[in-house]
Amino acid sequence: MNKKRIIIYVLLIIIFTLYNFYFRPVEGNVLVTKEYKNSDSYINNLYMSDEYFKKNILNKDYYYIYDKLIEASLDDEYNISIKCNESINECKKNFINSYYALYLDHPELISFVGINAYRVENGYISYQNYGNLSKIKYFFGIRRIEREIDIIKKETKNMTDKEKIIYVYDYVASHQYDRLFTFTKSNQSAYSFFTGGNSVCAGFAKASQLIFQNIGIKSYLVLSSTHMWNYVEYEGKYYVFDATMGASLKNKDNVHFYDGLGETTIDSATGLFTNLYPEIEQTKLKDIFKL
Repeated sequence: MNKKRIIIYVLLIIIFTLYNFYFRPVEGNVLVTKEYKNSDSYINNLYMSDEYFKKNILNKDYYYIYDKLIEASLDDEYNISIKCNESINECKKNFINSYYALYLDHPELISFVGINAYRVENGYISYQNYGNLSKIKYFFGIRRIEREIDIIKKETKNMTDKEKIIYVYDYVASHQYDRLFTFTKSNQSAYSFFTGGNSVCAGFAKASQLIFQNIGIKSYLVLSSTHMWNYVEYEGKYYVFDATMGASLKNKDNVHFYDGLGETTIDSATGLFTNLYPEIEQTKLKDIFKL
């Protein structure tokens, strides 16, 4: 094979890869309408957020902290200072609550993976964004995720809700649990899940949330100090959905480890803001689905 032909083959492979993973036309999230794109809640086309936790956790006077966290993440800012418009104690409390609310409201903000450290002094909160994505990685990451979700939408199009929930559990659990870098921030978003093939609970839960909305299943993100999971609606009731269980506990002899659908509570973690969620059924999805 001559050199010219090899170059042509390599170029064709590159073009096909770029098209398939990044530029292939997709339907997108039907909930992200033109009207929503003009709202203050819009970040990208992956997800439509009603900012439920922002509205129910924060007083309107503290929205500026929440909004600054989004702005800094999208602009890839590392060292950030936010002027406090209230007492130091109130500022600290609302900074942390803004951080939690943003985690729960915007799984599509794949450039937000947490903060390294923060301090309050001289009327300012200063913190460091930990693991932000560059604008190039953010752009290509969004496009890659859109196309992965598009495949899932097509595969689940004619499924029942039960079949969709099991499909998402199996799909998420088929990815690797990142045991080597469990406590690093790089795997705390849907970016590592979709582009790297591995993640930890935060990445699994956010990926599940994005998928569920795109395929027409209602769900919530749930956060504790040590874990993250979902509540998913089935036939008008909400149940625990924890795909991390399937990813972290599977083995060669037990690929489909459905204990993540066999929870009624997460015994090792107490969810934050539990009063803001619908009542959670004590019957296990695993039992209802006969898994």
